[in-house]
Amino acid sequence: MRYFENLHPICILIYFVAVIGLTLVCFHPVMMVVSLMGAFSFLLCLKGGKGAGQQFRFVIPMFLLVAVANPLINHRGVTLLGMFLNQWITLEAIAYGITAGLSLAALILWFGCYSEVMTSEKFLYLFGKIAPSSALLISMALQLVPKLNRQLTEIKESQEMLRPAKKNFAGKLGTAIRHTSTLVGWSLEGAVEQTDSMKARGYGLKRRTTFHLFHFDSRDFRFLCGVLMLSGVCVIARAFGHGHMEFYPRMDAVITGESGIVLYFLFGVLAFLPAILEGKEALVWRSYGLKK
Repeated sequence: MRYFENLHPICILIYFVAVIGLTLVCFHPVMMVVSLMGAFSFLLCLKGGKGAGQQFRFVIPMFLLVAVANPLINHRGVTLLGMFLNQWITLEAIAYGITAGLSLAALILWFGCYSEVMTSEKFLYLFGKIAPSSALLISMALQLVPKLNRQLTEIKESQEMLRPAKKNFAGKLGTAIRHTSTLVGWSLEGAVEQTDSMKARGYGLKRRTTFHLFHFDSRDFRFLCGVLMLSGVCVIARAFGHGHMEFYPRMDAVITGESGIVLYFLFGVLAFLPAILEGKEALVWRSYGLKK
């Protein structure tokens, strides 16, 4: 299936720049809900229900933290709802906190999708010739946390096979120190080996030739045109004041006419585009299997 992952890397990069950029500049509750739902649907296609659920459970506490903290520390607004700890709670501060929490959650999920789709090979293909050292550094930084997570899991499993973990505090502390020491040593050794290997292969030399499996075809062209048209219309609408909501001192109306509704719809198409394409690809494969 994986229609989106088989696209040309430049198409993938432009799509994520468009959808993440619009999520950043369009501070509106409807836009944030649409962006969050689009990111979660894409994550479902990439990781399945279990993987997407685990990542979604990670963003819920962050959303609640922002949504609850804002009205407690920010008392701007004219619609007073009551007092808590001798501080006024306003409707505008609550709405702003919820919108900010939705924005943060949507961005985290979109970057989770990005890390799944934009592999280090694709990133180095795009930027390896322009800035080889910077591209390699960014690529290694992006895959650092998932790689350390996998290595730590392997270390824990190996240590449990060698010696059972002790239940008391001293035993748990010693086990944690041993795991951390092994992980740091393994990471440093891997970084040195990777650096020496790429240096020996001539990485970064101007006259060095490269081989890649990425080719820009008609499918990539159609996808890129669609993304550019959708994002272009959304950017123009944002430039004319749509897709943004003022909360202080008085909250604006959520729906601001037909132009706003059109913007929400087009941004929804852009946000749900990966899920739509993946679903279409799945239906094609399923119908092909039924015919056979």
